[in-house]
Amino acid sequence: MANESMDRRTFLKLGGMIAAAGAAMPASQLLVTSTMASNGATTNKSLQFAMTVNLNNCDGCKECEKACREENNVPDLQATYGEDAARYTPYWVRVAQMKQDLPGTEERPIPLLCQHCSDPPCVHVCVTKASFVREKDGIVLIDEHRCIGCRYCIIACPYRARTMVFRENPVPRDQQNSKVPAMMLGVATKCTFCAHKDLEGGEMPACVEACQKHMNQVNGKPALEFGNRNDHNEKVARQIADGEVQELRVNLEVKPNVYYLGLSRQEAILEKVLG
Repeated sequence: MANESMDRRTFLKLGGMIAAAGAAMPASQLLVTSTMASNGATTNKSLQFAMTVNLNNCDGCKECEKACREENNVPDLQATYGEDAARYTPYWVRVAQMKQDLPGTEERPIPLLCQHCSDPPCVHVCVTKASFVREKDGIVLIDEHRCIGCRYCIIACPYRARTMVFRENPVPRDQQNSKVPAMMLGVATKCTFCAHKDLEGGEMPACVEACQKHMNQVNGKPALEFGNRNDHNEKVARQIADGEVQELRVNLEVKPNVYYLGLSRQEAILEKVLG
């Protein structure tokens, strides 16, 4: 008699097949919009938060990583359990190293995070609609209470910006940021642009604040800028409008809202970093 149970390997293979199929289906078949969430379709709205990353200014200090963990209670399991914990340590921002396949080129740092796409594959494949685009400002979020940990969104994300929460934060709750809930186990997690902050009122994501503080200390120029891309009074909007920015994996046409300056065309593909 055939074994009717499904092992983990089979489940993950099935998940990958469903995620791939879901990415190819029209969004209208996968999403039910509400007053709080949208399917990521482009709209003529006045507010769309975006970020620019100037790689010519980034020195790889990783202050953005540190600040993000502290602000959003993202556990640094690797620091507690050692190098073996790297494979299951969640992250929201990571500073990777990239290098062109050309003689004489050197590695250089690149901050990577959720790109907050306007047409996000992660939202399209989410079977419980836990992943959604916040309609008022275009930020992609996860409702942890609806997430079942199926990992379809992790498979679908072309930027490797999502991870799973496998262990409790080793930092005691009374030492964590009380303005942000402790992370739930068994769910997907990712950057939120620090959505708990008053972004419309001018507050900045923690990574942007940390970058600006560090660069002030070393007399450098900030690598990270944040704001409303539809307000041309803001630096982010002007940088994007100038046409000198690049999207990562532009060929996928997912309309990311994180833009990079100082990338070569080959680096913008980032196959070795993003897989």
